[in-house]
Amino acid sequence: MNYKILSQIFLISLALMLSAVFYFKYFYKTNIKNSSEKIISGNEVVSKESDGNIIKDILYESYDENGNIYVIKSDYGTFEDKKKNEILMNNVVAEIKLQNGTVIYLTSNSAKYNSTNNNTNFYNSVELNYLEHKVNSDNIDVFFDTSKLEAYSNLVYRNSQINLIADKVEIDLLTQNSKVSMFDNSQVKIIKN
Repeated sequence: MNYKILSQIFLISLALMLSAVFYFKYFYKTNIKNSSEKIISGNEVVSKESDGNIIKDILYESYDENGNIYVIKSDYGTFEDKKKNEILMNNVVAEIKLQNGTVIYLTSNSAKYNSTNNNTNFYNSVELNYLEHKVNSDNIDVFFDTSKLEAYSNLVYRNSQINLIADKVEIDLLTQNSKVSMFDNSQVKIIKN
């Protein structure tokens, strides 16, 4: 008799728990407006104020397996319900803190950030600063899944010794080797200071 009562209690509890899960998954919806929250998901921290599909004061911080730290901030961003892992950011500032202690600074008017793999496409007045190196271009893409950075379109590279005008620069974030090229195989223009 004791097992019969325990099994009935177990079945009733299981039915209530499954009903609650079903209700919260398919019927319960919250409408949050102008609320501030801090979300910690895996290795990223997001501070946001939510108002529909617009997120204000965005901050993502992530780490890769090599010990590099990636921080990206934005005044605000938008996302589509179908692509919640892609955020279109505005007024963007980013830092890539390399394991060796140096920091790559990136700024742009706009960026498309993928919160799943941290890959980011910076566009509209992009500027990169790294030690004494400065790159201005229309586009800079950072690929964390392959540890690469690509700058292209209206590219100008400057340091204390030269100015370089090219179509594309590729940088390996692990080895810090770079490759400069033109789209049409013409020569890169180098101007000594």
